[in-house]
Amino acid sequence: MAEDHQGFFGRANQILPVSMRYGQYRYYWLALFAGVTGHQMLLQFTMGWTMFELTGEKLDLTYLGMAIALPAIFFNLAGGMLADRLEPKYLVAGAQAVSATVVAWLATMVLTGGVDVWHLLVTAAVIGSVQALDQPSRASVFARLVRSEHIVNAVAMESIIWNAVRILGPLIAGVLVQRVSIEASMFTTAATFYVLGSVVSILRLRQRPPAQGQVLRQVVAGIAYVRGHSIFSLIMLLTFCNSMFGMAYVYLMPVFAKEVLDVGAEKIGWLFGATGFGAILGTLVIGKLKAHHPLGLIMLGGAILYGVGLLLFALATSKQMYLASMGILVATGAVHSLYITGGIAALQNLVPDQIRGRVMGLYAITWSLGPLSMAYGGPVADAFGAPQAVATGAAVVIVVAVAILVASPQLRSLPVRVSDAVRDSYQLMPTSQPGRGDAPH
Repeated sequence: MAEDHQGFFGRANQILPVSMRYGQYRYYWLALFAGVTGHQMLLQFTMGWTMFELTGEKLDLTYLGMAIALPAIFFNLAGGMLADRLEPKYLVAGAQAVSATVVAWLATMVLTGGVDVWHLLVTAAVIGSVQALDQPSRASVFARLVRSEHIVNAVAMESIIWNAVRILGPLIAGVLVQRVSIEASMFTTAATFYVLGSVVSILRLRQRPPAQGQVLRQVVAGIAYVRGHSIFSLIMLLTFCNSMFGMAYVYLMPVFAKEVLDVGAEKIGWLFGATGFGAILGTLVIGKLKAHHPLGLIMLGGAILYGVGLLLFALATSKQMYLASMGILVATGAVHSLYITGGIAALQNLVPDQIRGRVMGLYAITWSLGPLSMAYGGPVADAFGAPQAVATGAAVVIVVAVAILVASPQLRSLPVRVSDAVRDSYQLMPTSQPGRGDAPH
């Protein structure tokens, strides 16, 4: 009977994607699903909605975005350095606890009727600051839960979460805001942050030697490592363009809801959901790629098509075509996932454990610029309209992606799985070989 029991679970385990066959990665994945849902509820919907309800000013959405982005930009590299020197799972746990506490405080302010603009800005700044610890540390954690040959699949599985909660997060937040209250959405977010931090703190990670030496030299070494490999610099340039110019539509959604499409919180949540549904489809494609498939070409093609999709979204919304806008966002979400997930997979597949925190800290700086897209998006939307702001950013994404496609055969020809010889060429720092980690079970 015991053998039958083991046989059943053994067969069930083989059905799972390869990265999900690692028990510790499964725990991480489930906790991350909860935490990212809360993250998307808060930053992609609830805080922007609350700010626009308070003031009705588009520029205040710009200030909110800057309050999130600027601390993350300044502290991400330091966060990556700490992730290389200390145990990153405890940094993640601490960051999530601080985020949960400050969001619960903001929810209390809303509940008591005492919320003001400065409460939102302080909360945004605190969350942006602790994200600088959280993002590179999480990248260091999950890469040590699976073997190197399964990292691309692990990246795809993590991306499924981020893309799935584009549906769930804003949709849940929209329903809670419209049918219950704003503070209910915020308290739910705080609970999910506590769950993620608690689970990550008890994970068992593959051993790796911590970075040692003078801190400033280690930071400089991380920057020099990225500069020494043009493929990393170009991936980060693509992500910079995505964050700075391709994400304004997300933060302008309250404006699209109230002034362009004339819909409520629940319907704008469905637009976010359309993007997330498409992104899941794109991530599933990444997860199914074979070793010889051209990851770099797929990534660059996805970037170009993403820009085209944003142009079409701007056109459809300017004509108040709600259903057409939703359909366009499904396709746009799919190609965006190819673009972003492909870049993360390439980085995680090539960067050695000993410097991963610093490299992912630099990458996180480019990713953290998303809210700062309102620095151009807010004024352009104020002067010419939200659709025009989105179209302007889309044009920049297309131009940069085409330029890299033409100029970089190295990135263009990068396959899904590189040879050991290629991976070894990125091992610039002499260290003892880290353990290979537990086998899937």
